[in-house]
Amino acid sequence: MAEARLPTLKVGTDWVPVEIVSEARVVMSMRGYAPVLEVRVPAGAHILYISSKSISEALEPLRQANAGNFSGLKLKVRKASEDKMAPYEVEKA
Repeated sequence: MAEARLPTLKVGTDWVPVEIVSEARVVMSMRGYAPVLEVRVPAGAHILYISSKSISEALEPLRQANAGNFSGLKLKVRKASEDKMAPYEVEKA
């Protein structure tokens, strides 16, 4: 049976408070497998794609400081500009 999938968190230029509630897993996307995290935001549970270099490089030191785990991290995330290819910005909350 197919697993029900949470909606994808769409990140814009405004800061979004995020609590990570899972470790990384992969989902099938139109480009093949992609790594995601389950996150909790004010609007509810979503998945956050973490394959972009800017988000993965920002998350790695936070994960390392959290005993190697994503779960439990509280942060805020946004895009640097409206451009589709703009990098993500991540700050610890």
